[in-house]
Amino acid sequence: MPTNRVILAVLLLAAPMLCAQKTGTPQAQPPNEEIKAAPAHNAAQSSTASKPAFEPLQLTIIFKRTRADKTTTQRTYTLTASPQQSDPQIRDDRRVPVKKDGSDAGPATQYFNNNTDVDVNNIRRVGNLVSLTLRISTDRISDNPPTDHPTADAILSSDRYTVSPTAPIGKLITVYSMADEVNNYTVEVQLLIRPLDGK
Repeated sequence: MPTNRVILAVLLLAAPMLCAQKTGTPQAQPPNEEIKAAPAHNAAQSSTASKPAFEPLQLTIIFKRTRADKTTTQRTYTLTASPQQSDPQIRDDRRVPVKKDGSDAGPATQYFNNNTDVDVNNIRRVGNLVSLTLRISTDRISDNPPTDHPTADAILSSDRYTVSPTAPIGKLITVYSMADEVNNYTVEVQLLIRPLDGK
């Protein structure tokens, strides 16, 4: 009799302990789920790493003036810019000496500003196209003296342009052109946009 009571007591104490142990044991994950989750995590990391915060571009701007089929001025400026980042500027300012006719009173040489300013704004890229705004300002000595005074002193000329082209990447295009048929000269502004990394 005492033996039966001991066995019964042991069984009654062991049953709750087994239930508690079974409830507290976490279920093991199938190994296949861990293997499948790892490549998806790695793919997300590589996708994030492949997209930079901004993609810098290289802009080449060419100013060209032609008179009687002969190029009188050609300047090329190259700068870098990034869509939705700071707006780049060019300030190409210089003083040019010009000799006067000796018959007039005053200094024999005068100095004039020969400046070119360019502001690039609102750069946007969609696929293989880039839209932007170019604001161009030039102050220079005119290469077109008045026909009634061919020996007149140097004449200053100022030009202001604002153009908002959409240009394909990797192709040189003319974004502005003006022809003065009376004085036989033309003005062109050309633009070439390329990725800075060359891709």
